Amino acid sequence: MPEGKDEKSNWFLWLIGVSCLITIFCTFYFFYYKKNYDFIVEVTCDPSKETCFQRDCSNLDDCPPNGLSDFKRYSLNARDFKMCENEDCASACETGTIKCELIECTENLEIGEFCSSLESSETN
Repeated sequence: MPEGKDEKSNWFLWLIGVSCLITIFCTFYFFYYKKNYDFIVEVTCDPSKETCFQRDCSNLDDCPPNGLSDFKRYSLNARDFKMCENEDCASACETGTIKCELIECTENLEIGEFCSSLESSETN
């Protein structure tokens, strides 16, 4: 077997190995160190005062662990999540302690989410 083939395959394996290490390092840097991604959190909501997402939690299997049937969603940066007390970001988002973006309510009938409206609450 000619010596040139072994040398070329070794360089190819080294290139793949170095590429994998660079990918692992970049992923670690952006997701663990810099935390450059967003969380979406659900907090309690009063449908008589504001527009809220609504879902039926009468069957606990169809409801997430937080058990919220009336809620609103906020998007926040992962590095700010540590400032939420007991993983509840309602007070931190509403007081402006951390930068949160309110996600407007959109109905998603496939997963059973509806929007409450202030007009329907006021007419009742």
